[in-house]
Amino acid sequence: MKTRNEDILFFSSDKLAALGLESLLSSLPITCQLHELWSLSTVMAKCEKMKPRLLVCIFHENMPLTGTLKVLYALQQQFPAMQIVVLTRRLLPLMHALSRYLPSLTVLDLKSSRQMLSSRLLTSINANAQIQLVEGADILLPDRQLRVLLMMAWGYSIEHIGIRLGISHKTVNAHKLNALARLQVKSKNDMADLYMVIDELRMIVSWLRLQRNGKLSELSFQSLEELLEA
Repeated sequence: MKTRNEDILFFSSDKLAALGLESLLSSLPITCQLHELWSLSTVMAKCEKMKPRLLVCIFHENMPLTGTLKVLYALQQQFPAMQIVVLTRRLLPLMHALSRYLPSLTVLDLKSSRQMLSSRLLTSINANAQIQLVEGADILLPDRQLRVLLMMAWGYSIEHIGIRLGISHKTVNAHKLNALARLQVKSKNDMADLYMVIDELRMIVSWLRLQRNGKLSELSFQSLEELLEA
């Protein structure tokens, strides 16, 4: 029996997937109002206006990932009571690792069964339920490793990176291989996706370290706006 009233926002870059997601959400045993987002660029304003219980996003294979990590981090800070579910197959280990530091974020494999997705969506709506975290990558890399990946994303060669950082090209290559292993990036497609988000991942890791050290206990709305606009 559907007994609860909930506002749920959902987004997908793929319109066919959006229809499937809408059907899945409509089948949940809750009374909910579904609201489709046409762009992630409007998500902060929509959440501020509606204060939804749940946001569900599909990061489809045809969607540029640039900016997605910043949005997820900003949403966690601004709307900590709102649950966020991301369905994707892209950079899954990294996304799972991010969810360990963002308590309201749940990441699911887009190829999961409908029954599994329904169950996890209901668990996310029930904020008091415990969600078992999936082992993922390690995103808290040393800044030198993140900087090497960032410079690679900018198109610098291993040799040029070594010159800029004042280290040997062998050390640069070691930083690269260690970073990719810890992030569990194994394919060319994963590398391309990583290059889209490495700048914001490095920024988020810096913010997480500041929070862990008690130097960033509270973020102002202005700082979140600057995060999204960076």
